[in-house]
Amino acid sequence: MNADHSIRTFVRNAWVLLGFQLLAAVAALAVTAWATLQVQPLLAEREQLAREIASGREQLEALKGEEERARNEIAALQAQAATARAELQGARAATPVLTAAIDSFHRKDYAAAIAKYDQALELNPGDAYVYNLKSYSQYKAGDFDSAIDTLSRSLEMNPAFDWGYFDLARYQCAARAYDDALETIARALAVRGDPIRRAAAFFLANDSGFVRVCGPILAELRTLTGS
Repeated sequence: MNADHSIRTFVRNAWVLLGFQLLAAVAALAVTAWATLQVQPLLAEREQLAREIASGREQLEALKGEEERARNEIAALQAQAATARAELQGARAATPVLTAAIDSFHRKDYAAAIAKYDQALELNPGDAYVYNLKSYSQYKAGDFDSAIDTLSRSLEMNPAFDWGYFDLARYQCAARAYDDALETIARALAVRGDPIRRAAAFFLANDSGFVRVCGPILAELRTLTGS
């Protein structure tokens, strides 16, 4: 009798315990579900925030790049402005000397003219035009090699001076470097095209000095330039 009672008590307690465990499991599931519902928006918000932070960083890097480019452009403009100011000051300082050089050239005092051009270039070393003038005084003085070197430098500084290529060819013809003269015009044609053809038409039709000194290659020059 006591044994049966004990068994029934044990079974009843086991069912009660199982019921509590079931209730606890249900409660845990409910809490988990509630937590999940609460956490999901937070996770989505965190992911959105992470994306916004990444986008902000990209924009910041882009702004840094633009700022660096702007600084470089400003520095380049400042350097150009400084160069322009220096060239203007040099040109102003060189003007009286340049005037004296031109006067010496017209007096056919080529040595004095060359010396004055050198003084002008010391004051304004970036002036391709002064190199051009100096080269013609050297040519008139009979120093063809120096004239070639000086005008070559002028054309390096200002390759758009189309007539300069024909003066260079003139000097080369005077030095009997006819192949070099043809190469000069061919190279200019390749770079400048039609302006060189127009300049060739003028020199071959109107510049008797050029025609005389480059006489041995006139036919080739006409063929080369289509004049």
